[in-house]
Amino acid sequence: MSRSQPPFAASSATSPKHHRPRRRASALTGALVTAELLLAGCSTAPSIEGVWQPDDGTGVKTIRADGTCTGMYYNQGRPLDIGNVATCQLSSSPGDDGSYTLVVEQAPNRASYDVRFNGDDQMTVDFGRTSVTLVRQ
Repeated sequence: MSRSQPPFAASSATSPKHHRPRRRASALTGALVTAELLLAGCSTAPSIEGVWQPDDGTGVKTIRADGTCTGMYYNQGRPLDIGNVATCQLSSSPGDDGSYTLVVEQAPNRASYDVRFNGDDQMTVDFGRTSVTLVRQ
């Protein structure tokens, strides 16, 4: 090697041209991750409005657009209806485990249940002592 040329100058590995593709790839990866995070924040809860047939042999459950519902309050693993108007409200986004929270209130009773969706027309509700799969009719 000559004294006028440092030993690393002959190597093309440190040339700035070799670093540019990595920077572009890194910038592209950052942009994709940012887009994913933004889209994740825009997700909305699935619709629960409709008439639902449960797999536990109990009667159909109805959830209306105004939030009123029938047959959705469970006590000790069975539906309980005390005659008051019941309301159902689903959380707007899932928790860390992917399940939504369904709050059912039929004064003076109130309960929260975990809900998992299997497509648009099927959900499984964990009513504590029992899990019931509901299929929209």
